[in-house]
Amino acid sequence: MGKTHTLNHLIELLNKNRKMCSKALAEDRRESILYNGKKIAVTTWGDNGFELKENINYFEKEDCDILVTATRTRGETTEILNDYAKEINTEIIWIEKNLSASLDELINQTQAKDIKAVIDSL
Repeated sequence: MGKTHTLNHLIELLNKNRKMCSKALAEDRRESILYNGKKIAVTTWGDNGFELKENINYFEKEDCDILVTATRTRGETTEILNDYAKEINTEIIWIEKNLSASLDELINQTQAKDIKAVIDSL
């Protein structure tokens, strides 16, 4: 359980009316949420360049203010996101995924709260 679970927990935190069963937490999705006057795109796909480009297209189509997306730690997906940030003259806040096989669900929930705290500070 990794990035997808964490970002689905974030969707629940940002949208109090949205509760997912454990199966749904494992499913990839793209959602936009109005939160504190900002439109936020949360996209759980991000393992390859095609998916990340689709996430960026979704962010633009939905006219969002903030994009929270999964990427790999290096390679094509980070290059695409860095190039896009330069193109739109914005800063990326990178948050690395915490890992622990025995505490994965607790870590996912805690890290979702950490991401929400970053959004709250913007």
